[in-house]
Amino acid sequence: MKSNAETSNKKNKGYGMKVAMAAGLGTLLVCGIVAIGLIAFSDLFSVKPAASPSREYNYNDPYDGLKPDKNNSKGKSLKVQYLGDVLYAGGQAVPDSFEVTLEREDGSTERVTDYESAVLDDSFRLTEGTNTIEFTYDGLKASVDVNAVNIRNLPYPPNYVLRSVDVASAQQKVDALNNGTLSFADAFSNMSFTGDSQIRALATNGIISENYIVARNGESYDFFNDNMDSVIAQAAGKDAVIVHYGINTLSTSAEERTNRINQYKELLIRLKSACPDTRVIVSGVFPVCYTIFSSQQRFEYINDYDFELCEMCMEIGVEYLSDNAYMMEHQDVFGSDGLHLTKEFYTGYWLKNIVTTMGL
Repeated sequence: MKSNAETSNKKNKGYGMKVAMAAGLGTLLVCGIVAIGLIAFSDLFSVKPAASPSREYNYNDPYDGLKPDKNNSKGKSLKVQYLGDVLYAGGQAVPDSFEVTLEREDGSTERVTDYESAVLDDSFRLTEGTNTIEFTYDGLKASVDVNAVNIRNLPYPPNYVLRSVDVASAQQKVDALNNGTLSFADAFSNMSFTGDSQIRALATNGIISENYIVARNGESYDFFNDNMDSVIAQAAGKDAVIVHYGINTLSTSAEERTNRINQYKELLIRLKSACPDTRVIVSGVFPVCYTIFSSQQRFEYINDYDFELCEMCMEIGVEYLSDNAYMMEHQDVFGSDGLHLTKEFYTGYWLKNIVTTMGL
C-alpha cells in the first residue's frame, strides 16, 4: 500500500502537466492572433489596390459595358455624294458640293470637311466624261463618280461658278431690290466693275456710283491693261470684281481673236494675283439684236468667242457669267441701236442675275 506522500506526489505531477499543456496551447493561440493581426496590418498599409466592387462582366463587350463617346469611336466607313450642278470638262468642282460623311460603328454619322481630295487642289481640272474622285479621312477612303460635260455641246456657253450659292439668301436680296427696301447702290457696294460702254452705262444711268466703276466707252483690253492699278485699287477688299470687255476688238480673224483672248488671260491672271481674296468674274461679250446681226460680219463670232472666253476662265480659275441665252430670247433688252442695252436690262435682269447666279 502506497503511502500518502507518494499519492500526493503523483497528483502534483499530473496537475503540473495539465498546466504546461494549457500554457502551450495559450501560447499557440496568442501567436496565431498576432500573425493574423500582422497580415491584416500589412494589407492595410500596402500599395496593392483595393478590390473593385463586385459586378458581372460581359466578355463579349470590348468596352466592358462602358460605351465610349461617339466622337472617339472608330470610324466604320466613309461615304461621299455629289450634290452640285452640272460639271464641265476643263473646269473645277466646288468642294462644298460634295457631302463627305463618316459612319461610325455605333450607328452615328458626322459630316466631315477636313478631308483630303483632288477637288481641293486649285490645279485640278475635270476631263470629259466620267471622273472618279477619291476622298480620304482618318485612314478611310471613299470615291464618287461625276460626269463632266463638254461645253461645246451646249447651244450657249454656261455660267461657271466656283462657290456654293445660298439660294435663299440670294432670293431675299432680289426681293428687297424688287420691293424697294434695298437700293442697287447699297446692294452692290461690295463689288466693283470694269469694262467698256456697257459697264459705263451703270453710272450714266445712275444705277451704281462711279466710285465703283473703271470703264470707258469704246475700250477693250488695252484700256484694261492701262488702268490695271485703278482696277486693282477698286477691287481690293471687295467680294467680287465684274470684268466685261471684248466687243470693241472682236475680229473676223481667228488669229486676232486668239491673240486678244491670250491678252485677256494675262490681264485676268494679274488681277487675280493682286486681289487673291476677291472673286474675279468675267462677263461674256453680250450678243447684239437681230436687227443689226448681219450688219457686221464680226458679230457672227460673238457666241463662239464667248465659248473661248469661258474655256479660258476655266483654265485659269476665274468665274464666268453667261447672258447669251437670256438676251437672245429677250430682244427688248436692246436699245435703238441694237448694240447697247436699256436701263431696264440692268435693273430688271443683269444685276439680279449676278446675285442669284454668283450668290453675291
